[in-house]
Amino acid sequence: MLPVEQKDVKNVSKRAILIILFAVILLLVIFGVYFIHAGNNNRSPASPENGGGVRQIHVEDCRIADEDGNTVQLTGMSSHGLLWFPEYSNANAMKTLKSYGANTYRIAMYADDVGGGYVQQKEETMRLAYMAIENAISADMYVIVDWHVLRDENPLKNQENAVAFFEEISSHYGDCPNILYEICNEPNGSATWDDIYSYANTVIPVIRSHAPNAIVIVGTPDYSYSVEKVFDKPLDFENVMYSFHFYAGQFGEHYNEVFDRCKKNHIPVFVTEWGINYGANGKAALSQGKTFVTVLNRRKISWTAWSLCNKDEVFSAIKPDCEKFSNWELDDLTDVGKIFFGSF
Repeated sequence: MLPVEQKDVKNVSKRAILIILFAVILLLVIFGVYFIHAGNNNRSPASPENGGGVRQIHVEDCRIADEDGNTVQLTGMSSHGLLWFPEYSNANAMKTLKSYGANTYRIAMYADDVGGGYVQQKEETMRLAYMAIENAISADMYVIVDWHVLRDENPLKNQENAVAFFEEISSHYGDCPNILYEICNEPNGSATWDDIYSYANTVIPVIRSHAPNAIVIVGTPDYSYSVEKVFDKPLDFENVMYSFHFYAGQFGEHYNEVFDRCKKNHIPVFVTEWGINYGANGKAALSQGKTFVTVLNRRKISWTAWSLCNKDEVFSAIKPDCEKFSNWELDDLTDVGKIFFGSF
């Protein structure tokens, strides 16, 4: 039998050992959680392995496909000019679009415009672009970063600025699976396919140096309406698609023929902008718009509609007197917007 003093020492030693073991276990748990968290921070915030709903996509057989080869259709809204209506690119707006079934948001970043664009307001444009991209990513949506050529007509005019812009965005996001790059919205005026071809061969390698697997969308002549002009001289890059834009009420019904010819010529099409000119043909335009989007959905052709804002014009999805920036109900939408939101 041990003396009382020795038993006390032994009991103290046991308690000390237990305390030390507990402390070691606690430290292991704390550091384990830290390293797991740090590891997750190195992933895309919307990657499938991190609980997001966005998968890596690519172009395959004139369609968008996921890693398993399944067809993926991207559908959603385009912003209006980012500098003019930035409030509609907020995080809750993205969640609202997703609740209606959209999976894509197109950020229309005007390149050069009298109302303001990247050329005129570079710092503010970049600030708003990052905000919009991050808000869409946080909602697990795909994001089309659109260099919105319009008043500048020929993409060659601001090619140097475009290179700087896509260098910054692609180096920041790399191969984030959410991001698609639309390198020239609507070449027009005297811009030819040769001009666009030259521009694309300069800009795409810049993107590919940082995002080798991202889908790049290239505008086509005549406001991205003449995709057939690509047939004889397509770009020599993987994961490239070509824009076709359409406005019901002012364009004809030949789009089915265009889509058939594109498929026959192995030209992947993305309708990055379509709308309904309700002012031009009233109910007939609405009917044509419904038919057009039905065709797109049947063919699994990806699309984004113009535009998510309350601007007092016939193309807007939200009524001019609606002051909401998210959580829109059907009564908040124009007749045009109801078609868009009901078609995702």
